[in-house]
Amino acid sequence: MSKKPCTHECLAATELSKVLICRECGVVHLHLQNMSLRLEVADFLSFADTMSEAAHQARAGQKDKSKRAGFTVVKSSSRLN
Repeated sequence: MSKKPCTHECLAATELSKVLICRECGVVHLHLQNMSLRLEVADFLSFADTMSEAAHQARAGQKDKSKRAGFTVVKSSSRLN
């Protein structure tokens, strides 16, 4: 029983990462520096939506950076551990 090897199509690439897809097996290969993830297309699309929203929020935070100076204490405690 021999399987046909995957045919990878490059969806996007930068110096930091590369995204490949095998349309035959429905798997997206996400390479980020020395880490690789294999995700089914639906899972990858959900992950991509999450990353897109996070990027949007991070960019919005960069614009509002001057409004947030210093640290915010969420819970004060006398213990440091």
